[in-house]
This record gives sequence, structure tokens and C-alpha cells, in this order.
Amino acid sequence: MLRKRELHALVLAGGFGRRLEPFTRRLFGETVPKQFCRFASHRSLLQQTVERTAPLVPHARMTVVVDRSQTERARAQLEGFRGIALVDQPCDRGTAAGVLLPLLDLFVRAPDAIVLLAASDHGVADDAAFLATVAAARRAVEADRDAIVLVGAEPDSPNTDYGWIVRDGAADGLTTPDRVVRFVEKPDPRCAEELFASRRSVWNTMVLVAHVRALWRCFARRVPTLARDMLCLLARGGNAASISVEEYARLDVANFSADVIGASSGLHVLTLPAAAGWTDLGTELRLTEWLARQRSRPPSSPLGEAG
Repeated sequence: MLRKRELHALVLAGGFGRRLEPFTRRLFGETVPKQFCRFASHRSLLQQTVERTAPLVPHARMTVVVDRSQTERARAQLEGFRGIALVDQPCDRGTAAGVLLPLLDLFVRAPDAIVLLAASDHGVADDAAFLATVAAARRAVEADRDAIVLVGAEPDSPNTDYGWIVRDGAADGLTTPDRVVRFVEKPDPRCAEELFASRRSVWNTMVLVAHVRALWRCFARRVPTLARDMLCLLARGGNAASISVEEYARLDVANFSADVIGASSGLHVLTLPAAAGWTDLGTELRLTEWLARQRSRPPSSPLGEAG
């Protein structure tokens, strides 16, 4: 019988939300990264992400990564969630460094863990559907410790502003992971129409589940200099808080999606049904459309924290 490994969550909240700066300034009178904003809710997007994830991952196994300039804001918002670890990036060196820093922190604490990587600025209408897909991804990783399972969202339009994942189509993709054939980043309208019509392509949410060791190997293979230098910084200081801005600023800049995951092979994907209502809230249009849809939906039942 397979031993059930602990599931940990890395919640990425280090972005600055620059595309939404004019919008948040109009709403709040200041520029606030969107993950810390309360859009028509008493909870910020970050707080909603933590609550959405809690039925699978207790707070004591969650790590939230933020930019050091936002540490106090994040700490205040996470005060009600006891046990969450906060890792602060000294400065922005790209999304690859933003994932690698908390991943190595987790590797030291729980080297045999399975990790859920989740963004803090996504909208999900049906939490239960999202959790069911993540749970299926976890089962796949428990069965194959080398597997990296991405979560794709079933598209409801030929969107040109999202990244796409082309599936092999051999598996159903809903409960059994399908093989990733290739990635298409922000296609032109004609390509997006073809991807949408194929019914074998899904939107890339960049949510994924993997064994912590398997994800570390991706970094070591695809961005070896960044992996080596980050490891040296943490080994010398002991933790993220000990790294200075000057040291961190010398790290290579790399993109997690393009340079790490997009350059890797042997990946698999599970499909989140369109009914789950997943949205990347990266633009004012997507955010306003998502808020309008949320207002028209009946309230869902609250979900408790995992044990």
C-alpha cells in the first residue's frame, strides 16, 4: 500500500499587480497589489485562496511567499490563520526565483512532502470542483513520485490572453491525468480558435501538484545557475530572512512558466471543468466580469480546514 505523504501548499503572493495599478488606485486611493485587495468582499484574494485550500491543506502546512515590501500587509491579513509560514522575497528576480525560494524552505522542513503550488490572485466560483481536481492530482503524484501534474482549466472561449496546454487526449483528463504535448503562450486569434476547437487544449492555470524533490529537480536541470546560487544563499544564512537585497538582486532572472515548467518534459495535466469558474484576475476586464458573475451566483457552503 502506498504511504500517504503530507500535502503542503505554496501560495504565491509576491506579484505587484502592475496591470491593475490604475484600477486599484481608483478603488482604494493607493496602489495595492491585487492579491491583498478586497473586491466586493470582506476577504482579500489572498485570504480567499487560503480558505479555499484549507480543506486539503491545514494552515500549519501552508507557506505564503510575498515581496519584502508587502510583509507587514501580508502578516496582518494572515493573522487569523494560525500556523501559516510567511517567506518574504528581498526583491523581484522573476517568478522562477519566487517559487524556488519557498520551495527550498519547504524542502528543508519536509523533504518527502507533496507540494501544491497555487497563485493568490485567481478567481474560482466552485471551490469543491477545484479541490476535487487538486485531490486527483495528489493521488497521481502519490502513485508516481516523479510525476508533475498541472491543473488546466476547460476553456469556454478562444482566449488570446491566457497560456494554453495541448493535451495528448489519450486519457479523460478529468480524473486521469493526460500527457502534456506542448505549451502555447498567449496565441494569436487564429491559433486560439484552433486550440479551442480542438477540444484537446486547456488554459494553463499554473496550479500544479508534485513531489517537492521532483520540482526541485526541474529547477536544477532547467535553471542550474539560479538553483545553485539560491541554495548557496540559503545554506549560508539559514533562511530567507537572512538574505540581503543586494545578494538576492544578483540572482539570475527567469520565468517559472517558460524557463522551468515549459522547458520540462514528462508533464501531465488534469482538467478543471469550465463549471468551476476559474479566472486569472490579471486585468481590469477579467476582474470586473468575474465580480459580476460572482454577484449572480448563490452563496456556497463554507468549507472547513483539513486535519
